[in-house]
Amino acid sequence: MVATRQRGFTLVELLVVIAIIGILIALLLPAVQAAREAARRMQCGNNIKQVVLALHNYHGANGHFPPGDGYQPPSAQEWSWAVRAFDFIEQDRTGKGINWNAVHWMEGPGTADPPPEMREVLTAQIPAFHCPSDPEVATLRDTRLCGFTLDIQTSKSSYAGNYGQGQQRASNRVNGVLYSNSKTKISDIKDGTSNTLLISELIAGGNCSVRGTYTYVEGPLFMVDYTPNDPTPDLTRWCDDTADAVPGAIAPCIGTGGHKGTVGLYMVLHTSRSLHPGGVTSGLCDGSVRSISEEISLDIWRAMGSPNGGETFAKDL
Repeated sequence: MVATRQRGFTLVELLVVIAIIGILIALLLPAVQAAREAARRMQCGNNIKQVVLALHNYHGANGHFPPGDGYQPPSAQEWSWAVRAFDFIEQDRTGKGINWNAVHWMEGPGTADPPPEMREVLTAQIPAFHCPSDPEVATLRDTRLCGFTLDIQTSKSSYAGNYGQGQQRASNRVNGVLYSNSKTKISDIKDGTSNTLLISELIAGGNCSVRGTYTYVEGPLFMVDYTPNDPTPDLTRWCDDTADAVPGAIAPCIGTGGHKGTVGLYMVLHTSRSLHPGGVTSGLCDGSVRSISEEISLDIWRAMGSPNGGETFAKDL
């Protein structure tokens, strides 16, 4: 009997196989990444839809959209539109921690750490407020890491209300839909609800920036002074030295050292930005959700921020 000898792979053949596998992976990887990004963008759009519907439910219960910020009754405290929408986004239990008729814990004599019931409000992680493309938005801010003695932790949001054009409470600004002490009704939106922005994406700031802090009146708001994803630095009162005031920051702001910004209280100016490539996802006043290209004309973007400016533009954005 003649024994047969089995032949194995040569080194060259093995290297060729490895090279082919590497090429296949390189070809498939962009497709996989694109599919994942498409899924994240879709989830982001679903989140915005939930928030827009919550604001419409607020309108149905109160006769108007919530104020962007302010002391609007029955509240004796300043709160953002996001907190006022708690009851309509399945966060009514968290909202019960707010005594709307009490003086804000930070506005009493001196300053103090928040009481236990307020900590639950400040740190509530609301999935509908988080864009899945931004894992940092699910982290808590901690004032102790910014040189403060107060122990205050706060949650963040990827979505901001349409405050209009101009700094937050500047006298010469053009109001949007959610601004200081606003009571905007659908009937007030003369330009058409399908043409007017209600909310849009925002990249929350670093730990020592308040941009995106949804419980804070300077946090969840954007202005239409610049087109989506514009690199012009935001104007803020606090600007994180290590995350937002550095060259190449995705969502920059102007810092002056010590995590300080350049403007005073209630004078911030935030641009709508997103980690999705090519633009931002926005919710309009008619309840629809739309992807807005970062190449959009500035005139059209500003027109979308104004509820009654009388502007006209094509639907295809």
